[in-house]
Amino acid sequence: MRNEYLLTGDEISIGRAPDNKLTIPDYQVFSELPGNKQRKYYKLLVRVSRRHAKIVCVDGRYSIYDIGSRDSGSSHGTFINGERIMPQQQYELKDGDIIRFGSVEAIFRG
Repeated sequence: MRNEYLLTGDEISIGRAPDNKLTIPDYQVFSELPGNKQRKYYKLLVRVSRRHAKIVCVDGRYSIYDIGSRDSGSSHGTFINGERIMPQQQYELKDGDIIRFGSVEAIFRG
């Protein structure tokens, strides 16, 4: 399941809850998969918290925060280039950074 998402707005919430600006999984894509593929991906996707992270844009620069459902950080972490980031701390994103939400990876293109 590879997709590209344009980051629009000043704040992009990321997580499993359907009211996030970026939902993981993308429910429209996920629901169209055959049942066996849904089961395969489900175990990976549950490691993404309902409210996992947010990306904020200020003056054209993007930063990411690991927030979690209770603002105490996500259960399975947010990683940048393999290193876990601390909850509620700002990390500036650079072009090509590999971001991992639980077990789901994304590449930031700035």
